[in-house]
Amino acid sequence: MYRITNGIYISFAHHVRGHSGPCISLHGHTWKFEVTLGANELDSEGFVVDFGQVRKEVLIPCHNLLDHSLAMGEGTWSKNHRHFASIGADLIGSRMETLGHDGERQNAHAGLLNGARNEFPGGIKVTVFPFSPTSERLAEWLYRLAVDNMEEGRVKVLGTKVYESLRPTESIAEFTP
Repeated sequence: MYRITNGIYISFAHHVRGHSGPCISLHGHTWKFEVTLGANELDSEGFVVDFGQVRKEVLIPCHNLLDHSLAMGEGTWSKNHRHFASIGADLIGSRMETLGHDGERQNAHAGLLNGARNEFPGGIKVTVFPFSPTSERLAEWLYRLAVDNMEEGRVKVLGTKVYESLRPTESIAEFTP
């Protein structure tokens, strides 16, 4: 079997609702999302899948959804979105002091991406998942997204990895069927 792995780095913060430790606080990482695909036969060009297609169909949409956002589950969002609107307005409003205007809205993903969406309370970017965004749940979410966008008769999604941190130690969650 031929295997390829393609990944992307994404900087975003998250909150793990109900966590018994420090992840209860809003905190950020530079994450790495990886997708591994396999095929027993290569296509007519000699690929499992062109890396550019993996980036276009899976990785760039993830980047657009999550880059420089605060990721949270629907439970946290539904209880706190009004508070985030007030905080967001204050944070975005601070641009008036330095720029003299509110600036441009961040890049985002339009619509739903495998059940996740962007919201802009007060102008700041929030990503809302139907689950609390732990690395393990994000790895499964990424897998399901890859299956929906990349699998066809010849090509199978073999697994995904989500690197929550790379330094000083690596923390990795994997999902395989």
